Amino acid sequence: MRLHALVGALALLLMAACSVPQKEEFTVNNNAGANGDSTIYALVCEGSNDSVLVFLPDPYDGSDPDTLDILDAMRRRQVFGRLAIGDRVAMVRDTADSKAAAVVIVTQDLLGQWCYKVKPQWRKHLGEMTVGNGDSARMVIREMPDSVRQLLFAEREYGFTLKADSVALPVGMRMRNTEEDSPVEYPPLKRYRQWYLHNGKLMLVVNSIDTLGHATTLSTDTAELVMLTPDTLVLRMSDGLHGYYRKTE
Repeated sequence: MRLHALVGALALLLMAACSVPQKEEFTVNNNAGANGDSTIYALVCEGSNDSVLVFLPDPYDGSDPDTLDILDAMRRRQVFGRLAIGDRVAMVRDTADSKAAAVVIVTQDLLGQWCYKVKPQWRKHLGEMTVGNGDSARMVIREMPDSVRQLLFAEREYGFTLKADSVALPVGMRMRNTEEDSPVEYPPLKRYRQWYLHNGKLMLVVNSIDTLGHATTLSTDTAELVMLTPDTLVLRMSDGLHGYYRKTE
């Protein structure tokens, strides 16, 4: 009886030291371990600091906390987000040292609405367009007051929202048929519907959903994290750096 009581007390101490959430709230990425993914998902425990990360891989399997050296990752700016007890983190071990982390990401700091501003450009085939009275669009533009030009070239907010359970939503969608007669056009919007982490990189997925709710993957953008603060996200993609600000309601 004393042994059981001791084990139970230790379990309670571990849970307190890691601020363990309810079991149904502790979910990991569905892609973990798939297709060569070596990401580890865990909870941050007491004792973590700028050089060592103490974590629980699964707070409900009775295992003891583990540790990873994160000093080198901190120096290389590969620790993204602010580590605090109870945070959910995604980690990738250093291939040269299994006791050290190559990348650490506070996954809940990724959640939220990330936006950037875009401006339109004149349509490429502007000379072929006509307005309601039959005049060419170029003729109307030449006589357009500056105030109207400013309205035409108003900035828009683009971006995406990252939610739990790998759900993503686009920010900035518009009805296409309401803009067909406009002399300006905005850049295309990536309509991300899913996200996940793969070996320390953020994967953003564009899906097409049919009338039955079945999703088909159209494309996947691989993004390397460069910066993650409470209000700023910077990603490196195939076409360069992309900066976002966090939008709060």
